[in-house]
This record gives sequence, structure tokens and C-alpha cells, in this order.
Amino acid sequence: MYKKILVPLGGSELAKKALEHAEELAKTYGAQIILLQIVPLISSVAPPDLVAPFINDEMLKEVAQTNLTKLAEEMKIRGHKVTAIVRTSRQVALEIIDFAKKNGVDLIIMFTHGRSGITRWVLGSVAQEVLTRAETPTLLVHLKR
Repeated sequence: MYKKILVPLGGSELAKKALEHAEELAKTYGAQIILLQIVPLISSVAPPDLVAPFINDEMLKEVAQTNLTKLAEEMKIRGHKVTAIVRTSRQVALEIIDFAKKNGVDLIIMFTHGRSGITRWVLGSVAQEVLTRAETPTLLVHLKR
């Protein structure tokens, strides 16, 4: 049923802990897990004069790739077929949707903090946008802090 499971991660430790859902489904169906982290371009989240001059998009992408590769290696030790991919984009949700479509993903598993009110208005909801716009079936897992 599932051959490719896409797990978009934002780099938080909480989301990493919830990977057990993806691992269990991958084990059941013999699926490949694709870990995807979209690093928002600095210029899309903060004006240049507010960003430290020594931080740049490429540096953030390299750090994300190092961390995601380490996580993928840990999952491989547990017997999973895992790929780790990092991309940069101004529109995180659209990048996830596009990646899933172009790569024949069968299921997207996303983790949500379930924010509401002003926090959600300010931060937005990548998970909700993916859920409502993606053609790929999407499973949302609510994370408790």
C-alpha cells in the first residue's frame, strides 16, 4: 500500500521523537522513509538588517543536512530504508506538496503542535496548508509537549 512515506521535519526534537509513527508504518509496509526538511530562506522570515551578517541560507542548509543525515543513519541502524533531503524555500508548505507530487510519495506524515489563536495566526500552519492542498494522503500526528 505505501512504498514511499514522506516525513517533513522542522528540526525540533519533539518532531523527531514522534517518528515512531512513520517507522511503524514503514516496517509494516516495507516502505522507504523520506525525511525532508525545508529551511525557510532567511530573507523570507526576517529583514536583512535584523539577521546577523554571519548567518546565511547556505549555512542553515548545511546544519540541517548534517542533523537530518545523522537522524537517517540512526534509523538505518534500526533497519529502515531512509533518505534525508534538505531544501530551501520561501514557501515551506508548497515545497512539501510539490516534492510529494514529483517524487511519487504515497503518504505524508506530519507532526503538528496544534497551536491556536494568536500563535497560529502569527506562525501560520504548514501542516494545515499541506493537509488542505496536497493531493497526497496526509496523516497529522498531534505532538504533546
